[in-house]
Amino acid sequence: MKYIFVTFALAASFLATPATAEEIKANIKLFQFQPKDITIKKGFSITWLNGDDIEHSVTAGQPGKETGAFDSGYFVKDKSFTQNFSAMGEHDYFCKRHPSMKGKVVVTE
Repeated sequence: MKYIFVTFALAASFLATPATAEEIKANIKLFQFQPKDITIKKGFSITWLNGDDIEHSVTAGQPGKETGAFDSGYFVKDKSFTQNFSAMGEHDYFCKRHPSMKGKVVVTE
């Protein structure tokens, strides 16, 4: 019984946003980035946790127009990817395996 509680507590703590003053948590669930659009301050990081039973990526740019700024590669359920954002502006991202999955990071001062 303790194991189930610890697992639940760990999962609940991961979903808390923000985790620290400079780290934001996001999810990939049901073939969606949640939240899809995120506004953060310059120098903050975002960690995406894959909650689906299939591989996803977090790739900078648009489908067919990758920018090369970041790319998680494919990662499986319960694995995560963290990206730090030091450049202000809008940063589009998508999943290479599922191009309809798109999001945006807006980095402010």
